[in-house]
Amino acid sequence: MKFLLEYRSYKPAYQVGDTVLVEYWYLDEPFCDERLHRELPYTPVKIVEKRGRSFKVSHSIPQSRLGSAPDEIVKASDIIDYFR
Repeated sequence: MKFLLEYRSYKPAYQVGDTVLVEYWYLDEPFCDERLHRELPYTPVKIVEKRGRSFKVSHSIPQSRLGSAPDEIVKASDIIDYFR
């Protein structure tokens, strides 16, 4: 039980406006070019809205090379870490 309590205290709480890293969903497609796996495995996104346990994220930030990518909804488990 002590482990569960300690894990929850270290679990990050993402908020609206945070910039986080996610894996770009397009890389899962079978026709995706192999070079993209090396160049774009993770992309920074900005959390725009919180929807229950999910987040709506936007790629239109200066740090992202995928500025024209559509907004998407990701689960908290899909977020890798904060963007530094």
